[in-house]
Amino acid sequence: MPVVSKGTVLQMDVAGSLAAIAEVLSIEVSGGKSETFDATTLSQNTSGMQRHATGFSTPPDISAELFWLPTNSGHQAITDEITTPTTVVANQLDGKVIYADGTTEMPFKIAGVEVGITVAKDDGVKGNVTFTLNGNPTYPT
Repeated sequence: MPVVSKGTVLQMDVAGSLAAIAEVLSIEVSGGKSETFDATTLSQNTSGMQRHATGFSTPPDISAELFWLPTNSGHQAITDEITTPTTVVANQLDGKVIYADGTTEMPFKIAGVEVGITVAKDDGVKGNVTFTLNGNPTYPT
């Protein structure tokens, strides 16, 4: 049975505690992967490329589309991370996706932030926010 998306919350650290980001329309977790290297040798008998795991993983990015509210404290906290980035790894901001079932969570550490804002004639002002993660999130299992 699929998990319903209505009620899913994206949170980030605002002034020292996790707070829901307002007006979120969609959340995407993409790009996480285990790293591999090409282990193909010139002497192999088959045409297939040989791949081996490195033991490292690339964390995903977490992106969200939202109605952008420039005066909202949560949205200001996002842009504050651009104007005054957290440079000490131990102080990186926490974030979390809480799925609509209320018990399934995916906590993560935010290493960087990217924001784009779109103003269009037939729509509300929208923001596209991407969190670059440090390390792997805790994927729900």
